[in-house]
Amino acid sequence: MTVRSSVFSVLLLSVDPDLQAQLEQDLKKATVPATITLAKNLASVPRAAAKRSFDGVILETRRGQRNELAEVQRAVDPAHTFILAGSRAVLRHAAGIVESMVNGHRRLSKGAAHGYRLEDYIESKLGDFVKEMKSGSGRNLHPMLIKAVERPLITLVLKETNGNQIQAAHLLGMNRNTLRKKITDLRITVEREKVRRT
Repeated sequence: MTVRSSVFSVLLLSVDPDLQAQLEQDLKKATVPATITLAKNLASVPRAAAKRSFDGVILETRRGQRNELAEVQRAVDPAHTFILAGSRAVLRHAAGIVESMVNGHRRLSKGAAHGYRLEDYIESKLGDFVKEMKSGSGRNLHPMLIKAVERPLITLVLKETNGNQIQAAHLLGMNRNTLRKKITDLRITVEREKVRRT
């Protein structure tokens, strides 16, 4: 999968016609032209489609077919392609997520010459949130967003450092006591995985 185009392209690996219809509806709402390639599995992707690069792959996972996700991960470039995988029920509840990704892709592709930046991604996601808050007479966005971002950030850093608060504080660029206070205030559970000795 190598050739990229200005049209957002999605590969849907599913046998559910309702899922395809839902995805088509989501893409009609998107502000960027988008195409869907439908296939039952990765092996049935037409040769012409396999030569182009997809911006996204949506995979309906089924029991007894555990290798499909690994095959998809090997077939796409993770730096340029999102993979959304889940059961039929999960994917049906993901309505609108692809539309959001397509619209975010348009904003991100403006700076594509420099690669994707975290700042661009966050800006694309926050834009819609700020518009909704403005129309709903929202207030105090700054402390609300900082709190919403801070908890998952600290949780992820603690997980990455295996619960080591000294390493986590260093990685976050804060004092260990400040980190402990935030862990308490945000009610974050600190778990350490036991290292097995062989």
